Amino acid sequence: MHRHTWVGLLLAVISLVVACRGPVIYPTPTAVRGTLSGHSSPSQAPQEPTVVNTPSVAVSGAETFVYGFNVAWRGDEDGAAFNQRTADMVRLAGFRWIRFQVRWEALEPRPGEWDFRPLDRVLPIYEAAGLSVLASVVAAPAWARDPEGGIVKDPATFREAMYRLASRYRGRIHAWEIWNEQNLAHELHGPVRVEPYCALLRAGYEGVKAGDPDALVVFGGLTPTGVNDPNIAMDDVAYLEAFYAFEGGACTRYFDVLGAHANATLNPPDTLWPENPGPGPGWRDHPSFYFRRVEQLRAVMERHGDTRPIWITEFGWTTANPAPGYEYGQYLSEEQQAEYLVRAFEIARTRWPWVTGMFVWNLNFSTIVDPEDEKGPWSVLNADWSPRPAYRALQAMPKEP
Repeated sequence: MHRHTWVGLLLAVISLVVACRGPVIYPTPTAVRGTLSGHSSPSQAPQEPTVVNTPSVAVSGAETFVYGFNVAWRGDEDGAAFNQRTADMVRLAGFRWIRFQVRWEALEPRPGEWDFRPLDRVLPIYEAAGLSVLASVVAAPAWARDPEGGIVKDPATFREAMYRLASRYRGRIHAWEIWNEQNLAHELHGPVRVEPYCALLRAGYEGVKAGDPDALVVFGGLTPTGVNDPNIAMDDVAYLEAFYAFEGGACTRYFDVLGAHANATLNPPDTLWPENPGPGPGWRDHPSFYFRRVEQLRAVMERHGDTRPIWITEFGWTTANPAPGYEYGQYLSEEQQAEYLVRAFEIARTRWPWVTGMFVWNLNFSTIVDPEDEKGPWSVLNADWSPRPAYRALQAMPKEP
C-alpha cells in the first residue's frame, strides 16, 4: 500500500520499477497516490446504466467473510523457514487467507518456458497451515508486452498463462486477482485507458475458468487517487465508471469479485472528505485520502445494477516512514495503527454488507526489506518478527465467519 503526495508523484512514477533482491519475490510496487489541484468529481452514471450479471460468490467452507493479510514470500530453495514462519503468524492472528503477488515475467520469462518451482515450494506450506490463497498476477514478460502502450500485445498469451496457472494449482490457489492498480500509466506501459485492461480481464477470466471453474476471479484493485493525467494516473472512481460504461458494459461480466484498495494516509477510518474530514495536517482535502473511498466505488457499481461483492485487497496505515512521499506516517503512532485497522474491519462488518473480504497491507514486509523501504512501516510485525500493537489488536479482534 503506497501513498505519495503530488510533490513526489512524478519522480515516483518514473522510478517505480523496483528490482527484487536475490530469490525473494515481492509484490509489484503499488504506485503513487497523489492529488492534483482542481479535483474532478466522480463521473455521473450514464442515462441507461448497464445491468450486469451478478452471480452469487461463495468463499471456502462456511466462511462468509475473508480475513486476510498481504504477505511477502520466498520462492527460492532456502525460503521454507521464512514461509513457514509467515504461515504460522497468519494463523496465530486468527486469519485464514493470504494475498501475494505472482510475477508472470518470473514464471514465464520466455514463451512457453515455465518455472513453477517458486509456487511449488511455497504452496504446500500454506496448504498444510490451512490457509486459502488470493494470487495477484502482475508484470507481463518483455516478450508479451505491448510496445504501443497496452498491457499485452496479444491477450491470448495471457489467457494461456492463466489457464496454465489455474489448472496446475486447481483447488490450491482459490482466487486470482487480475493485475494491480491498472489506473496507473506504469502498469500499462503507456497512457491510462480502459480498453487494454478490458481485454486483459476477459482473457484472464476465460483462462482461469477453463483451468479451475471453482476459482474466483477478482477485478484488480485500483490505486486511490485524484490524479487525472493519463500519462500518470486516472482517478479510481472515474476509471471504474469508465470501465462500466465501456462498450455498453461488455467487460463487466468477467469477474466474480471487485477488488478495491483503500488507503487513509493519516485519517481515521470513520472520516471522509468533505462531510467529515480528517484531523490533518494535510492529506485531507480529497476522498482518495480516506478509507471510506470504497463507498464511492460501491456507488458506481450500484448505479450499474451490480450487486457482486467487494474485497478490499489492500488497506492499511503506515507509522513513521523514511521513504519520500510518506511523511504523513510521522503523525501516526503504533497504537493508532492498531486502533484504525480494527475499526476498519468493524466498519466493513457492520456498515458494508457488500464487503465480504479484507486483506491488511501488510503482515511481514518489515522482515525482508531494507530499513528505508516504504513497505516496512506498514507491517504489523517488526523486523525481528515480534508483534507490533497492530498485530496484537488484530489477533484479539472478534472474527465472525
